[in-house]
Amino acid sequence: LRTYNEELDRKLGGIPLPSVTLIEGPNDSGKSVLLYHFVHGCIKAGLRTCLLSSEGGGKVIVESVENLGLDLKRAFLMGDLVVVQLRVEPSEQTAEERRSMLHALLAYFERKRERFGVFAVDSLTALTIGLDEGDLLGFFSRLREMREKDGLSFFVTVHTYSFPQDLLVRIRAMADTHLSLSIREVSGQLLKTLQVLKIRGASKSTGDVITFEVEPGFGIKVLPYTQVKV
Repeated sequence: LRTYNEELDRKLGGIPLPSVTLIEGPNDSGKSVLLYHFVHGCIKAGLRTCLLSSEGGGKVIVESVENLGLDLKRAFLMGDLVVVQLRVEPSEQTAEERRSMLHALLAYFERKRERFGVFAVDSLTALTIGLDEGDLLGFFSRLREMREKDGLSFFVTVHTYSFPQDLLVRIRAMADTHLSLSIREVSGQLLKTLQVLKIRGASKSTGDVITFEVEPGFGIKVLPYTQVKV
């Protein structure tokens, strides 16, 4: 899979599909922006895509993506991109209600697997609050099963703080692709970084750190002077 962002694609080397891709990082680290680039790439590749977003409905998302220089309006109008708004309020819902929503999400993937080749979830964080380890491991296990059985691809963003460290290690191991975002101070300037921790089946080696900024009208702009090995 290409994002059609030339510099980003050169650094990543592409993501083999189908795939379960985990994108993690703190607030404002660029998780949604990176996800939008992947969604754009899926649409360009002719893959019908369903984006489930806590950031808003279809009109809001399409406008946000346009502000990054990515045109998804035609795909949205033609039904090749469907946006479903995730309405999760942890302060107003019990853990049992969130558990039911997580199961409903899996059921939705099952029902729509003939229509879509890709599901993108942005983000899973609010749904996971208060759930036990079995719920979360079971969720990612089902994604892997649907990837293997139905050839579906999943892109999931999470906040790094949303899981205990030992559980996060196990979830990372279940993902085919694992991308970790962070914010670092470089020469007194706060910059976003993307660490490529795993891309199963990729030809390029992993471990590189890509430093970038988000530029209006362009999206992710890779800064060429800061790619280093970790």
